[in-house]
Amino acid sequence: LVLCELTHPEFYHLDTCFTPVSEKCALWYPPAFQEPAKKEIMKRMPDSVAVNDAEAKAFVCNAITVRNTVIAPKGVAETTRSEMKKRGFEVVEVDMSEFMKSGGACQCLVLKL
Repeated sequence: LVLCELTHPEFYHLDTCFTPVSEKCALWYPPAFQEPAKKEIMKRMPDSVAVNDAEAKAFVCNAITVRNTVIAPKGVAETTRSEMKKRGFEVVEVDMSEFMKSGGACQCLVLKL
């Protein structure tokens, strides 16, 4: 269990600024977290990929992973795509513009059983 205190009101749920894609890798937006949480995330998930400001605002971290495919809202930067490819993941972007009007994206459309 890791306490993750978020620092920005625009990132109101953990899934708006962090999504695990494997045991050692996550897509995340470090500025959304307090320093202790940042350190703990990097310790536990050292292969994580940080997204930039524009990606964070496009809710790129509100993605889902199916096998080696990361399904994310449109707005993934080429650098992020390249870093994910180095880690063995393909990134597929989907248009979530209508759903984002209500404050959610890909992760919000999933029911985990």
